[in-house]
Amino acid sequence: MKRWAFLLPVLLLASLASPASALPGFEAGVRGMYWFPDLSATAQTIIAGMPETKFNLKDDLGMDDENFPSGEAFLRFGRFHFRIGYIRISYDGSETLSREIEFNGRIFPVNDNVISSLDLKMLDAEVQVDILRPDFVAASFYLGLIGKVKYVDLDLELASTALAEKADFQLPVPMVGLAMGAGFLNDSLRFDARVSGMAYSGNHIYEADAFASLVPFPFFRIQGGYRYLELKADEDDLRADVELKGPYVGAQLSF
Repeated sequence: MKRWAFLLPVLLLASLASPASALPGFEAGVRGMYWFPDLSATAQTIIAGMPETKFNLKDDLGMDDENFPSGEAFLRFGRFHFRIGYIRISYDGSETLSREIEFNGRIFPVNDNVISSLDLKMLDAEVQVDILRPDFVAASFYLGLIGKVKYVDLDLELASTALAEKADFQLPVPMVGLAMGAGFLNDSLRFDARVSGMAYSGNHIYEADAFASLVPFPFFRIQGGYRYLELKADEDDLRADVELKGPYVGAQLSF
């Protein structure tokens, strides 16, 4: 992972060397979203270097799709954007096992009723530098480079009447990406998209967010979009492969 740490400064320096056509001033605000994702996830623990049962959180543990709020605060000076975002994703399941699951060194046998929970918290700190930002009368466009750190905190717990086991990991992940957007009618109608990711040592995290927004009255936007997140991590004797994707609605207040 360390070698990627040198990539962000290089990209930012390159962007600073690029001219921008128009850099209208200052914007600050908050953005709230309500996400309706489909969950696809597997997990597996490793004890003393030996992989245990790989299980599906929906098929084996009975977890169902849930909906989640998230939030973001942002600040822009010219072509520099700063964002802080947070989301907490929680799933619960209850299932009578149709096969044996070995988890964290303990065996949950067939026909055991297992209560499970997945708790995934993510905190983002993001910088975006626009390398293009031209304005055309009532329309505008931007293309930017993204550098961010995503802090991931994942907890997985299985419990029955006789056993209770928990596995977790926490890791900060540096990520790089691109952002682009276009505004029309003096930004009353906008289309924006961001893509970022990082891959290292067989692990990866990829994220994409695309949305349209409309201004019904000053300082307020309503939004609709689609978000995708893919996390594959092998940390602290826990392997987790989580995919979340689906539409969301949101609102933004800014000045």
